[in-house]
Amino acid sequence: MRIPEHPILEFKKGRKISFLFNGRKFFGFEGDTISSALLANGICVFSKSLRYKNPRGFFCGIGKCSSCLMNVNGIPNVRTCITPLEEGMDVKMQEGFADIPNIRFEGFKRKRISTDILIIGAGPAGLCAALEGAEQNAKILLADENPKLGGQLIKQTHKFFGSREEKAGTRGIEIAEQLTEDVKRKKNIEIFSQSTVFGYYEDGNEHVFGLAKRYNGYKEEIYEIRCKSAIFACGAMENMLVFPGNDLPGVYGAGGVQTLMNVHGVKPGKRVLMVGSGNVGLIVSYQLLQAGVEVAAIIEALPKIGGYHVHAAKVRRSGVPILTSHTIIEAEGKDRVEKAKIAKLDENWNVIPGSEKEIKCDTICL
Repeated sequence: MRIPEHPILEFKKGRKISFLFNGRKFFGFEGDTISSALLANGICVFSKSLRYKNPRGFFCGIGKCSSCLMNVNGIPNVRTCITPLEEGMDVKMQEGFADIPNIRFEGFKRKRISTDILIIGAGPAGLCAALEGAEQNAKILLADENPKLGGQLIKQTHKFFGSREEKAGTRGIEIAEQLTEDVKRKKNIEIFSQSTVFGYYEDGNEHVFGLAKRYNGYKEEIYEIRCKSAIFACGAMENMLVFPGNDLPGVYGAGGVQTLMNVHGVKPGKRVLMVGSGNVGLIVSYQLLQAGVEVAAIIEALPKIGGYHVHAAKVRRSGVPILTSHTIIEAEGKDRVEKAKIAKLDENWNVIPGSEKEIKCDTICL
C-alpha cells in the first residue's frame, strides 16, 4: 500500500531490497524500515500475545510499544519499526516463550568518550539545545535512537502557526532539515544517531552514561560517555486508550500513522476512524486525506472540538463528519481491524444506552 503521489511530498524510492519474512521472499526499498516494508507488502500481523495468541501489529513507529519485536538474522527482540531494511535480512515472528539458550555470555569492549554536555534526544528540543550549547563553545555529544534527526518534525507536513521566531508558515519537515543542517555545520557537536542511552552511573564529579550505538541496523557498539552536564530531551510517546480490541493490528497511534505516511510513503489502511479532535487528530486526518486514505469519521469524547477550527473546517469541507460526545467502546476483527463500535456519552461521561453504532474501517487512529 504505497502512496503513489502526494500533494506535498515526493517519495523517491531507493534501490530495491529483497528480504525474507517467515521464510517467504519479499521486496522493499532503501529507506524502508523492516516494518514499513512489511506493511507495504500487505503484512500487518507482527507478533502475537503470549497467553491468548492475539495478533498484534505496528502501533507507535518509534520503538516504544514492543508490538513489532521480531527475530532478525537470529537476533531476538529487534525493534523492526526503527530498524532499517537491509539486503538479505531474515526476519521471523516471535511466538510464545523463548528457551534459555546454552551459550556463553561475553561482555562488550566499550569505548570511552568525554564531552562537556550529553544531549539525549535529537528532536526539536535536543537540536536547539545542541545549537545553544555549541554557541557557548561547549563540546556536545548529541544522541538519538533514530536514523534521522528531527524527532516529530520529520513527519509534520503542515505549516506551523505562531510568530516568525516560532517558524510560522514553515512546514515541520523543512524545520527539521534546517536544524539538522545547522547542527552538522558545528564542529563541536558530535552526532550519534541510531544510539540508545541505557544507563547512568556516578563517578566523582562526572556523570557517566552507557550508550549503545547500532550499526548495520541492529548490531551494537558500547560506549562509556563521561560528561559534565546532561540534557534529557527524550520527547513523547504514543498514548494507548483502553478498550476491547485495542491491540488488534490496524490500531495505530497518530505519530505511527504519520511516520508510515510522511516518512515511508506507506498507507496505514484504506478507511480510518480517528479518535480525538484535538489539533493532532484534525491534522493527521487531513494528512490521511492527502495520502488518498478515506477518513470515515472523527470522534471526540468532549462536547466540543478540541483543536483549531481552521483544521476542523478543512476536514469537514472534505466530507468527514466530526462526532462530539462520542467514544470508542470496541475494535473488532480477526487478523486486523474490520470495524469499530462507538457510542454517545452523556454529560457525566457515561455511555448512553442504545446509542451504540458500528463504523466499518480497517484502521483506528488514536
